[in-house]
Amino acid sequence: MKTRDGIYMNNHNLCNHKAIKADFNIWKPTHCQLYLNERLRYGSLVNLVLSKKIRKLIDIGCGTGYMSYLLSRKGLKITAVDISKTSLLAFKKIAKANNINQVHSDLFDLQCAGFDAVLSQEVLEHIENYEQALVKMASFIKPNGYAFYCVPYKENLTVKMVECPICGQKYNRNGHLHSFSKELFCDCIEKAGFKIIKIRLIVNKRITKWFKASKLMINYAFPLLEFLDRIMNFIAPHKAAYIAVLCIKN
Repeated sequence: MKTRDGIYMNNHNLCNHKAIKADFNIWKPTHCQLYLNERLRYGSLVNLVLSKKIRKLIDIGCGTGYMSYLLSRKGLKITAVDISKTSLLAFKKIAKANNINQVHSDLFDLQCAGFDAVLSQEVLEHIENYEQALVKMASFIKPNGYAFYCVPYKENLTVKMVECPICGQKYNRNGHLHSFSKELFCDCIEKAGFKIIKIRLIVNKRITKWFKASKLMINYAFPLLEFLDRIMNFIAPHKAAYIAVLCIKN
């Protein structure tokens, strides 16, 4: 039996099947490929957000807050929401220094409105009813407000399944429940009351592998990295790691 919090009860065992996270901290820059992948995705999303005139944005599932931080540095007023107290604590001082409003809440318990835009990245694939989540997030923004959604693209969930040694339950090691194609993702966004403006494929891991091997630092070479990423994802879209969608509320 699965509870709302993802805890499985099997006879006498109580198992907490959550994502198996690597020992990685985005706040401590390194030259590992994971860091390059994350920075490329964040940078691409920042540019997508800045393509529209937005003052107040709510970041749903902000995690350790790096995206909220980047956007606040661009002058946006950010409300960062996450269900994890640990994640919010990880950037509490940074949030205070950059006037980021932190909110500890489950998405479906959150009551707010009046934002110019909502951002949600790497969240929907974790939510069982992602269609209901999209409708809920639409309620946070004004009419004609913008939404920025980003999820893993055509992820093979099967290869990332592991088995709990205690109860035998199989689960995805990243905590992902869904795999999204372009058609599926766009269809559910439109059903939630949005009109799609732009679709972008981002993070071709081959590009970050090349940068890792060449020792080029992303902070100095990011524009080139993003440009090459767009070209590679246009030539070989099946190699993209994420799909990002910019849309407007009907």
